[in-house]
Amino acid sequence: MKSFTLCLLLATTQAFAASSFNDVRNVVFGENPVTTSSTVINEMKLYEQNRLPHYEVTSDKFIMGGINRLLDRATRTLKETDDYYPRLEKLVHSNGACFTGTWNITEATPYSGYFKKDTTGLFIGRASTALSETERGDARGFGFAGKIFPTLDKEAVVSTANFFLVDVLMGTQRNRFMDSGLTNNPSLGFRPSVLKLALKIMKVFKAVDSDPTYRQVYPISEMGLVAGEKVKTPKFMMIKTDKSSVRNDDTDFRDELNIRKNHPNGIKFNILVNDESKDQEASQWKKIGFIQLDESTVSYGCDRRLHFAHPKFK
Repeated sequence: MKSFTLCLLLATTQAFAASSFNDVRNVVFGENPVTTSSTVINEMKLYEQNRLPHYEVTSDKFIMGGINRLLDRATRTLKETDDYYPRLEKLVHSNGACFTGTWNITEATPYSGYFKKDTTGLFIGRASTALSETERGDARGFGFAGKIFPTLDKEAVVSTANFFLVDVLMGTQRNRFMDSGLTNNPSLGFRPSVLKLALKIMKVFKAVDSDPTYRQVYPISEMGLVAGEKVKTPKFMMIKTDKSSVRNDDTDFRDELNIRKNHPNGIKFNILVNDESKDQEASQWKKIGFIQLDESTVSYGCDRRLHFAHPKFK
């Protein structure tokens, strides 16, 4: 396990690329790092008291000290493959819950790498909401980021494949996270109350990538290739909660997804793909496997250290 003293100054210079599953799990589920920063100490107190933080996403946090922090983060996440940092304040998807489990492909597919039948790997994921809303009654933009480890050895140091899925980018009225379908090419949606903020975010994302609303999943199809294997990637990917996972009526999505509290058998997300339509209701979607989530947490490491590298459009 990596051990270090966290310092805000190091957040832009020190990072951890290839990692073991246990390395990353320890960041998310382990003890909080030692620090003298009052900002970090005050944030960590919320988690230590088992309280759910409610970070506000506002445009005034995007620029500080003359630096466009959102542009800096967007650029870095497209270039760097690090699994975690000493500190990484998430500026758009600030409020989340993290999970561990496994990635499992059970059906024959024409795709390569970790989209092939019988591939399985350790998994760490983060469910979140875009912007500030976390509770039922508000329009919430649900998101899910996944980190696949191409191994079942929890101590093996490997490079991970990351993906990003969203329900509706600006958010929509939906009673449960578990009622949503999250895709790599979501609709933008329309909410007048957050339109200006959303357009500012999209402008920055557009400046660093050619298509900021479409997140390709080729890192998964490029993982674990055998000699001579040609890369083939599904155009669209979606996850939907399996019917076997029981729904509940907790107000905050982080409580809803709390495995210890509400899901004694874990949470199962079905993995669906297709090459023709991004519409969540399209008939072309084919189930090829599932993600099994076995433990969850809301933690400082989840919200303030964990990193998912974005695949640049190609």
